[in-house]
Amino acid sequence: MAFTIKIYEKNEYLFTLLRKRLSSFFPDAYIIDPYYETGDQDYRFSEYEKVLYDPRDIKKEDIVSLSPPLRLTDDGGIIDCASFLPFIRQSIESPSLLRPATGTVTAVLPFVYSDVRDRFISNLGTDLTGADFNIRLDFTSRLRSLCRRSAGSNMTSLLDACRSRKFTPEDILKYCNMDDSGFLTPGATSNNDDVYDLGITRSITLMNLASDLAHSKTRFVNVVAVIEGFRTKDLPDLLSSTDNVILLMPAKDAGEDIGAKDLIELLTRTLGSERVSVTYAEDLKDAGVLDDSLAPRRQVV
Repeated sequence: MAFTIKIYEKNEYLFTLLRKRLSSFFPDAYIIDPYYETGDQDYRFSEYEKVLYDPRDIKKEDIVSLSPPLRLTDDGGIIDCASFLPFIRQSIESPSLLRPATGTVTAVLPFVYSDVRDRFISNLGTDLTGADFNIRLDFTSRLRSLCRRSAGSNMTSLLDACRSRKFTPEDILKYCNMDDSGFLTPGATSNNDDVYDLGITRSITLMNLASDLAHSKTRFVNVVAVIEGFRTKDLPDLLSSTDNVILLMPAKDAGEDIGAKDLIELLTRTLGSERVSVTYAEDLKDAGVLDDSLAPRRQVV
């Protein structure tokens, strides 16, 4: 069902993020900026429209629309996608938008260069459509993290905060910002090795909280956790609350290495073969862009 989403947002960066985010939920929607696009060509194909607006840019009464506009921001000026996704969905009856009861927690253990890893995860994110949020947690060295902003909350502050008994799974969202791939993420740590220096117990606690968030029925949340640099003996406990574990290997021969075989055997034995799979980076295109028709994961048996 084709329809139009108008977003009255003069901040070009915010509009781009919103368009990218909403496109993942509503691939059939025409998402337009009414400040720069008339949208007349879209009405020929749209069955209806939804309007979102930033009250800092335009007053509600100044918007002409058959659909009642919904403000983008809360009273604190924060844009919360979860608050207006139901508003957009309420007129959609397409079976393709039906979703499972809860989200999933997927752990990626990469043994490839970081750019290959991040293209793989970005492609993985396109398969996680329909969620209120997709969260990325980098349990890695700061040097290997994708998002390294220096201001505000980050992975170190999140790992510190989750020690408190008052910390809830929903509180994870307070430490996250959206990256260019549409994931909510706390980003990198303050120092290169904080993830490891703070101890394995802290990471296990955060993983369990992330699992509780994904498996709750209050919001539909998927979590992708990037796991690097941990001792092999700690991995079963760290991954115990995940739904899927993907080992990202550079090539098939790497998966035949004795060390890789030992790791796969350990995870299969402790987590179950149905949760552990292997993907090879040689399934990437020669140009270095992740192929949308990535070969199916090799199920470990």
